[in-house]
Amino acid sequence: MTVLFEEKAGNSEEPLRRRKIRAAHACAVWAITMTLSGSVIAGSAIAQTVVTAPKNNYSVQDDVKVGREAATAVEREQPILHDDQLTSYVATIGERLVGAVPLDLQHPEFHYSFKIVNVADINAFALPGGPMYVNRGMLDVAHTEGEIAGVMAHELAHVALRHGTAQATAATKYEAGQIAGSIVGAIIGGRVGSAVSRGSQLGIGISFLRFGREYEKQADLLGAQMMARAGYDPTEMANVFRTIEEKSGDGVEFLSDHPNPGNRVEYITAEAQSLRVEHPLESGPEFERMQAHLRTLPPPRERPKQQSER
Repeated sequence: MTVLFEEKAGNSEEPLRRRKIRAAHACAVWAITMTLSGSVIAGSAIAQTVVTAPKNNYSVQDDVKVGREAATAVEREQPILHDDQLTSYVATIGERLVGAVPLDLQHPEFHYSFKIVNVADINAFALPGGPMYVNRGMLDVAHTEGEIAGVMAHELAHVALRHGTAQATAATKYEAGQIAGSIVGAIIGGRVGSAVSRGSQLGIGISFLRFGREYEKQADLLGAQMMARAGYDPTEMANVFRTIEEKSGDGVEFLSDHPNPGNRVEYITAEAQSLRVEHPLESGPEFERMQAHLRTLPPPRERPKQQSER
């Protein structure tokens, strides 16, 4: 018998059909609850695309271990911006989105955290188990809070779907601890990702562990659904990809690290239409204060201009 979902620890194995039924039930409950609160049009959530986590031979605890070790490496390599006002703003968005992760993709073992990297590159990434990093450049170019939420929702969807260790599942002869450097290098991407990956003792290339177009589309769709549940207009995710494309070639690593599955803006927009939020959260004074505060800070660190090793 083929096992569609496998974990060494955590949730017990469960057939795909049963998980889809539970997911559909959760969506229906969410639709009724949100309708009663006046946040979303009745029945609109039922049409959402079903996003199913891929096969994963690693345990949830493996994700946590890899992410914890990776976060240490990242914070050794990256200039973390220690600014309580900005960090609190980003964390508030992140926590709202974490609360919108579907029930069947929630893992109590995960520890979500949110930090800002003080570089001008337009990028963001999240590590297995929950640590997330948003580049200052992303906050600079965002037109609305919803655009920031769109990028963060995409990254958090990768974590909830456990894409990092799912991608490594193909390398079944390796232990999660051994493969950590390569997983993290692939997720972080760019020059820093290459540096972290070189610290791994394995010869597994970053290209092997990069998220492909299938995982990117899953993260787009699930991220849009999480945005709607959190009260954001999911079309803002499509908007932020337009913003990133407009800035392409101007310190943008996001596009190289997150390949376009094709028609990205179109299918995100279509998904958003099935998740119509009646009274979406809008950018308020907090967003304006955040960007005004950014402008008072010294310029972010400029990385050396060199070709990415990816």
